[in-house]
Amino acid sequence: MKVKIKKILRTLKKNRRKILLADAVLYMAVIITLFAFSDPDPVRGLKVAKSDYSTASISWKQCEAASGYLVYRAKKGEDYKYVGTTSDNSYTDTKLRTGTPYNYVVVARNGLKTSDLNRKKAVEVTPALEDPKLKIDTSKGKMELVISDVKGASAYEIIRDGKTIGTSKKTVYIDEKAEPDTPHKYEVKALRYVDDPVYSEASNTAQALLHQIPNFEITADESTLSIDWDSNDYYDNYKVYSGDELLGETEDTSYSIDDYKLDTAYDIKVVGFNSVEKYQSPEIEKRFKVSEEPMDNEAARQAACDWAVMIANDNSFTYGEGDRAHHCGCYFCGTNTAAKGSGYEKTYCCNPFVHACYAHGANDPQMLRTCQNGDSVGMNESDYTKYGNWERHSKPAVSDLQMGDVLVGSHHVMIYLGDGQIAHAAGEGWGADTIRVDNASSYYSFCDFVMRYTGTGSGTMYKVREVDSRGKLIEEKEEESEEEQEDA
Repeated sequence: MKVKIKKILRTLKKNRRKILLADAVLYMAVIITLFAFSDPDPVRGLKVAKSDYSTASISWKQCEAASGYLVYRAKKGEDYKYVGTTSDNSYTDTKLRTGTPYNYVVVARNGLKTSDLNRKKAVEVTPALEDPKLKIDTSKGKMELVISDVKGASAYEIIRDGKTIGTSKKTVYIDEKAEPDTPHKYEVKALRYVDDPVYSEASNTAQALLHQIPNFEITADESTLSIDWDSNDYYDNYKVYSGDELLGETEDTSYSIDDYKLDTAYDIKVVGFNSVEKYQSPEIEKRFKVSEEPMDNEAARQAACDWAVMIANDNSFTYGEGDRAHHCGCYFCGTNTAAKGSGYEKTYCCNPFVHACYAHGANDPQMLRTCQNGDSVGMNESDYTKYGNWERHSKPAVSDLQMGDVLVGSHHVMIYLGDGQIAHAAGEGWGADTIRVDNASSYYSFCDFVMRYTGTGSGTMYKVREVDSRGKLIEEKEEESEEEQEDA
């Protein structure tokens, strides 16, 4: 061991000059490093260049005598930590948390020398989602919201008229519950799930309106389904579907289906189209069955009114003044030819006309029997009540009249159609418009009292009844629900 130590000492003594020279070089390098490089200026002009949901880019003015820059970052309220070095005057920091505020400070470096870490010159960045942009497409008859794709968004919050109605992970959202014919305002917000949802600012406001086809109704007789709707200014043609099958296209506001089947579930849809502006209406769908049923009182009164309007619109019928036509007589029963053969077949006086409405429209058995005998109900209460299906009402206000009411006066009889209208044989000559529809208020002064029909007639009515997707009657389900509530 002593031999080894002596050997080391001899080597050091022999190389003493070389060792001292190396130490001198090292010392010189340290001195040059400390004194040859000037102090870099503090970083100025620090600002946020851009940021998104997970990155932040900052920039600053180039410093003289700076060979590079050190970037420090601190969450709000925490100490700064070194995050990177760059020789440029900009830096992009990644993998940040959306919605979390960060402060950045940049220190200039020149050799081993650095400028001060000045916290007062820090710049703050909060990574955020981009604000989405919104537009609405109604060309398919739906309120379809089209949202711009926001980078980093997990979903989109949908706001209608100031209230949140749902979220969507997709950039297309259809508002199935938008009210037709009601202008709606929409906004959307992008959101990203961090710990809790973090939201963007709201998008632009977009407003849209879906124009419904008004008063879509279906009626039936023994052979034809009649589909009717009101005209409007938005659509110039319509398509009618049974389920997804196109039945036909029309520019009218009605469509007929012949040879339909009773007690068969139908799913009829009508869609309006605007061929100029290229948009369509929401689909109006009716699921129903048609059943053949005995006529009830409401249906009988409606049938009587329908028959009255049919005759009034047929200009081949006129007011009758012949011997038989004036007092009773019916064209359909062949009893209105004058005693001397000078009468007019297609004529009616006022009371035989109303009588025929219930005899042939409502198919009331007693009224029909009297009509076939060539008799007619007179203008007194007893002339009606002897048939057993009528009740007298004192003269009510026009607003209190019911469809099918017979307005009886000493010289005139009329049938009330509803909506302020009457049908009557007016007795103003032989012109084509002497049996017509008029405003009730213009002729109500002729009325002394009202006879209201209480019968059901013997006719058949074809009832359109709503069904569910399985073809079960809705009203039966409602009745079952009521029974369940009573049992409970």
